[in-house]
Amino acid sequence: MSKNPLKLKIAYLYPDILKGFCDKANIDVFIQRAKKRNVEVVLHEIYANERVQASKYDFYYIGGSNTQALNYTLEFLKKNEEELKIAAYSNVPMLAVNCGYQLFGNSYQLHNQRKTEGIKILDIDTNTGKNLYYGALVGVCPFLRNRTIVGFENHGMVTFLKSGVSPFLILRNGKGNNAKDKTEGAKFNNVIGTYLTGPLLAQNPHLCDFFIAAALRVKYKCKIPLAPLCDDIEWYSHNFILETK
Repeated sequence: MSKNPLKLKIAYLYPDILKGFCDKANIDVFIQRAKKRNVEVVLHEIYANERVQASKYDFYYIGGSNTQALNYTLEFLKKNEEELKIAAYSNVPMLAVNCGYQLFGNSYQLHNQRKTEGIKILDIDTNTGKNLYYGALVGVCPFLRNRTIVGFENHGMVTFLKSGVSPFLILRNGKGNNAKDKTEGAKFNNVIGTYLTGPLLAQNPHLCDFFIAAALRVKYKCKIPLAPLCDDIEWYSHNFILETK
């Protein structure tokens, strides 16, 4: 019997391949913030050739790496495409960072390579751009009542949003990654794709709590309020980027 009345299961996709950009830190932040609310968290690391069952997990995370890992990861991700789509269309929260963001889209095209189809959870197309997007970034998040989100970007990709998604952020500072550089990332249901690292969830506790609350709401089919936490360190880091941009 579980010692806690609430329980969440995380599917961490392909940590053996995509393991850069503070990915494990994002997972650790999610787990610790949930546990402080007396929510038990079980982490499942999904490796190459393993199959995913949509109904088994409450939060999905896929991270980043170098571009050479994209096509290799896609081979295994395609085997779980239908189950992941079932979860996404059921509002199960997902966070796709960097390479994971590209793989979740309709297609991506790297420099001097042919266009490759992604798993089409996010209605986006990604191409190699002419510029390097590097440095701290600040934006406002429409679905979080326009509260600020901060992070760090280091990539050379341009993303074109289609009608099926909305921007993750409206930019205040930084170059971003979407066409015309006015927005960053993409959102569909409770799926968010972004290039922001840092780690993202450590510097934005309100975003982490969005994923925790969404996961609980979908699993238990009711709104479960989250007890407030002392986030002085997290907000110090967040505000430091705000003040220096």
